[in-house]
Amino acid sequence: NIEDKPFINQKGVQYQVLHDLPFPVPGFAEQLPGMKRDEDKEFKLQFPLDYPRTELAGKEPTFKVKVIEIKQEILPELNDEFASQINPDFKTLDLLREQISANLRLRAEERARIDFEERVIEAVADLTQLEFPPILVEMEIDRLLNEQLRYLQMGGGSLEAYLRNKNKTEAELREELHPLATKRAAQSLVLGKIAEEEKTEVSDAEINAEIESMTKGATENKDELQKFLDSPQARESVKQLLITRKTIQYLVEIAKGSEAEKGSKTDGESEDSKNSM
Repeated sequence: NIEDKPFINQKGVQYQVLHDLPFPVPGFAEQLPGMKRDEDKEFKLQFPLDYPRTELAGKEPTFKVKVIEIKQEILPELNDEFASQINPDFKTLDLLREQISANLRLRAEERARIDFEERVIEAVADLTQLEFPPILVEMEIDRLLNEQLRYLQMGGGSLEAYLRNKNKTEAELREELHPLATKRAAQSLVLGKIAEEEKTEVSDAEINAEIESMTKGATENKDELQKFLDSPQARESVKQLLITRKTIQYLVEIAKGSEAEKGSKTDGESEDSKNSM
């Protein structure tokens, strides 16, 4: 209850007790350990001042909890049988461990690659002074908002509900996105300018290969997807995607070459220092 008005009234809810779980309020999970079946407990907790739902921020509700049953999570034994249940191809636990280790390594390498590319693009954009009309920033804000809307719709939400939860107007959200949109617009223009100067080209074979890769994993409406990707507009979008990818790779190779050259000079200077002693 908050100010004698219920804001949560749930029965028969299964709640996994995890440390630092923020739902329904930070500190709630820590109140439950030690309670017994059919035991009641009443306690107060304060919502943080920066709680996303501003109407609850700083409030101190009273919770009344009754434990109906207690369950214990029993994890399966890690053995060869467990490995084969995960995937019949893994006959032993060691094979499963090796696969998991390889997957984690690939993810880490991919994350490192993406981070390096982002740093290179940002560095080049910072060094390049480009002037562009404000409409490009507004268009990028629209694109970011559409991305956010698609994400919300996938979870059954809406932009209106999101704004109410954040206690913001759409104008305020657009203003928050302005710095990111400006950065994205500048980077896009820089990449386009470099691609133009380097005369970066993409062949029909490369476009076809990319479209084939896009449709390979499709299980539903594959024919419709293929038809769409074969349209002139879609092929042009794929072409621009590949041009951008090639341009980024070009910049990354230059950056790596510069780092290698810098490392060689450092090694040489160290060696010269040793010889001069």
